[in-house]
Amino acid sequence: MPMINKIKNVVDSQKISVYKFRQETGISSTTAYELYNNPKHLPSIRVLERICQAYDLQPNDVLEMVPWEDYQKI
Repeated sequence: MPMINKIKNVVDSQKISVYKFRQETGISSTTAYELYNNPKHLPSIRVLERICQAYDLQPNDVLEMVPWEDYQKI
């Protein structure tokens, strides 16, 4: 099963902009916007750690395994 990121859900649930998300996590602008706009883009371990630390999350709050059929529809 492939994996997707749930960054859009994280950012939207925090009621913040992608710019604020980038500032709070310290990740690059390109990475922040790519993660937000493209669920197939997976963060590196370093980026995942920063996101989890910034928002007191676990990796499964940021990443999700999905069936191939759903992945292909994204």
